Amino acid sequence: MEIRTNYADDNYTIHVDHGILESHLADYSEGYDDVHFLVDQNVYELYKNSVLSFIDSPIILEGGEASKSFDAFKHITEVLLERGIQRHHLIVVVGGGAAGDAGGFAAATVLRGVDYIQVPTTLLAHDSSIGGKTAINSIHGKNLIGVFYRPKAVIYDLTFLETLPNDEILSGFGEVFKHALLNSEESVRDLMAKTRQEISLDVMKPFIISGIETKMHHVLNDEKESGIRKYLNLGHTLGHAIEYKYKMPHGIAVVLGLYFMMFLSNRVEGRELFDLDHFRQYFIHHGYPIQKLKAIDEEEMMSLMGRDKKNQSRRATGFVLMKSIGQCHFIEIENTELKKYLSYLKESL
Repeated sequence: MEIRTNYADDNYTIHVDHGILESHLADYSEGYDDVHFLVDQNVYELYKNSVLSFIDSPIILEGGEASKSFDAFKHITEVLLERGIQRHHLIVVVGGGAAGDAGGFAAATVLRGVDYIQVPTTLLAHDSSIGGKTAINSIHGKNLIGVFYRPKAVIYDLTFLETLPNDEILSGFGEVFKHALLNSEESVRDLMAKTRQEISLDVMKPFIISGIETKMHHVLNDEKESGIRKYLNLGHTLGHAIEYKYKMPHGIAVVLGLYFMMFLSNRVEGRELFDLDHFRQYFIHHGYPIQKLKAIDEEEMMSLMGRDKKNQSRRATGFVLMKSIGQCHFIEIENTELKKYLSYLKESL
């Protein structure tokens, strides 16, 4: 399966299938003088003797969010420079969403920009590898230092998904579920029906492809996040705050944020747009810690959400909410009101 972007220029292809990595990389690397591989350490340990056996002397990235620190960024760029990277070289970033963010940011900044290819290895990264967002973290919050920088390609070899632990599957599924909400009520019903008992990778391929297409639709129409690309942040405002505070996997925190989005959408719309009991039971059945919302500290969450990049005022917090499934809108909620909504949420659980 191939999905091609349709920008005015600098387009790239997203390749999705099993067993495609080495052959596709060979095709792309022919046009460059050298290739530098940045590989997540956990992924390399799992696949260095199989899928990644063709890679010689990769630069190893720390696992997870540790790869997005200033120190990790300095290490990546200094090693690239030590190895003599030049502008007509290619960087290949292999790993999950954090590795993709960090490696993409390094590619965007070293020598003022070197071509790179994203090789996502997690279910979650089917979302984060698309759209050209790159970033590292600050002590003040996630993804606050970064640039928009398109890859030359995304090669999504589904072979990597076969060894994902359950937490990673739950995390990636959070973004899959978000994309279904952005699509339509039918998409949500279909996804929930096919995963009623368990979230199985066997049934996920069409939903992964649909999620990529959804992400591309929003990105192609609004690359710099001034309009509908903001809708991709559905569930992320509180989700990012929870992730940062509790060091919870990104997509699992997003599901908690999606539940609050449903609660808030019901309140703002003044009607039961979402059957909260139905969704809460579904999420809990699959192992999402919805009850964690009952223990959050309102002041702490308000402070963390106040740092969100979408905010336009210190007195209000921006949220992506829904008027119906498939129809989003962006709203600013006065902080005094938002604090009340957080308290009402806790009381409802």
